[in-house]
Amino acid sequence: MSANNNDLSSYAGRCASFGSSTNSFLLKHQDEGFIERMIEEQVKLLGGNKELYNRIDNNMKNGVFDHFFIREHCAIFSWRETFFSKHFPDNSWFTVDDEDEFGAEDGEQSATIPFQITRHFDTVMALASANVPAELTWLKQQIWFEKNELLSDEASEKYKWEWMTMIWVGSSHEGIKFGDVAHIVAEVYQTGPKKLEEMALKAVLLRHISSGSTSFLPLEYLPKGINKKAATGMYNIEGAAPNNISDEGKEVFERMREAFNKESS
Repeated sequence: MSANNNDLSSYAGRCASFGSSTNSFLLKHQDEGFIERMIEEQVKLLGGNKELYNRIDNNMKNGVFDHFFIREHCAIFSWRETFFSKHFPDNSWFTVDDEDEFGAEDGEQSATIPFQITRHFDTVMALASANVPAELTWLKQQIWFEKNELLSDEASEKYKWEWMTMIWVGSSHEGIKFGDVAHIVAEVYQTGPKKLEEMALKAVLLRHISSGSTSFLPLEYLPKGINKKAATGMYNIEGAAPNNISDEGKEVFERMREAFNKESS
């Protein structure tokens, strides 16, 4: 990451420039062993499935919502939030914006941390791992993290379980479709086992991921209808609410259907 504030004559711009230089210095002293251990800790959350971790990591870097592995994405996101809080406590980092404001206040954190732990977590781990001489440890209290409120909100909506319990309407949220919201409702309000078809499809997808394939599709050996569900999810706006969710969940499902129908009309 490098400072993208072109007005370096501003105080915030100078701070960003200094922070970018500090980051560059610290990255030259990263501890590869530490980074590997942190990756392994995340892999353990997924039952030791490194290929699934790589998929989730790539999804987060690109803002991809995965219908069939919602809880797994949330588990990795939560772990990374805890990691960031542990290694970058208050007053150990800062961010800036175009209005000459800087710091790591609550509003700045919510606009920075989700963006960093999804789009740039490799760099976050590297900065946390940096080993510098004792006389330079103060530099680890001067780390600069770029903020992006839009992509932070998008990341929280897709990967943070607490945000998923606050169901939202989709057209104002980049890349969110009815099928995405329907899967979130099905996870949040689940009261019983999922349909055998969905469990079987997830198992097939997990096996496909574990095989080391670099592409999600094609899965040509699946029937056309199932192949489509692998790409777009189990639910569409014309279909019924899942049977394995609470009455409250079914009400939410119907409200979302009505809202998306209004948006498309």
